[in-house]
Amino acid sequence: MKTKKRAKKAGGVEERLRERDEAAADLAAELPEERAGLLAVAAEAVAACHAAVLASDGAAAEAAANRYDASIWKLNGGTYQGCKDGANPEAAGTLIELHCSAAPSVVPMWGQSGEFLMESAGVRCLVEVGDGFGSLLDRHFAFHVVDLDGPFISETGYRSHFETAQGGMTVDQVAAAVFAGYLKAHRRYLTAEAQNRHAAKPVRPWLAGMAQPPRRARAIEPVGADDLAEPLPSGFVLVDAVLTKHQAFIVKKWAEAARLKVKAARGAAKAVPARIDAKEEDVAPSPAAESDDDYYEEPPATEAFFKGVRCQIKSVHHPVFAKDIGKKVVVTKVAADTRQVFAHEDRPVTYKINRNGRRVVDSDPRCIESIYSMDALRIL
Repeated sequence: MKTKKRAKKAGGVEERLRERDEAAADLAAELPEERAGLLAVAAEAVAACHAAVLASDGAAAEAAANRYDASIWKLNGGTYQGCKDGANPEAAGTLIELHCSAAPSVVPMWGQSGEFLMESAGVRCLVEVGDGFGSLLDRHFAFHVVDLDGPFISETGYRSHFETAQGGMTVDQVAAAVFAGYLKAHRRYLTAEAQNRHAAKPVRPWLAGMAQPPRRARAIEPVGADDLAEPLPSGFVLVDAVLTKHQAFIVKKWAEAARLKVKAARGAAKAVPARIDAKEEDVAPSPAAESDDDYYEEPPATEAFFKGVRCQIKSVHHPVFAKDIGKKVVVTKVAADTRQVFAHEDRPVTYKINRNGRRVVDSDPRCIESIYSMDALRIL
């Protein structure tokens, strides 16, 4: 019984392929014979398909897509076999797709391949559009991360999506709608490994030359000669250790956090003016001990707060938050005019094993930020 079903299914596929070849042959009879003419026909078909999609004319879009396919069929020698052979740069489908593709950074038309920059809810994304599985109306969207230190729609910095042309909408409008949906449902930061991997890749020239170039900082910077050129501040030590892969992942995050703290401590030390040695006779007598009522602690200067500085909560605005006193936080944004900062808890990312046996993020403190008054924080 199974053998008969398979034979019937194979026969149906062969029938559809034969019908497709016959339809292409009928259209190809009216097409030019030379290569340049077929390339021009394909480009005209792409433009006609794009115009039909924007006009929500499904029949015209399908006719243009069939004409595009017929030009590939004829340039490939009267067959679709091997027209998209990735190992052959002279394959008909590859040549026509490249000829009809949009210039880098320009939003492609429906049926074109190309890449462009898009932004949604403050998140920038490189969108790569290519051929999907099917006709000219089926497109493949590849979403690539641009700013490695910001949120994205996946922890890997990449997401694949297949989409069919939507009537009345351009390619970038459809891409923006798809990306916004993913961002709302799956807003994530890159893993350290993914961030370092993308940071090592070259940036496209047109993307690197933008007014706001991509932020490609590594998540974990290796210890270099500059880090060891000066003695470490008090409270820090340099160690060599052999760890398991899981332990090393956590320790690397701690090491990167410590490296930033060392850098901040060294910078703060250099900012303090050198003390002038006073003569014994010029030293003023010690003042009388002050009472608690007379004591006043000058609030820290606004310039002392910057992105990445560690602080400790020393006071709260309501007793219900008393348990937060003593908690350490990391500043992510400074509002100097209101003397407030945005900060998240200073603790490592935690992980768990889901029911599929995969190691996933359980809690990422960077995803939850709170607003604190500068007077409520003590800089560490």
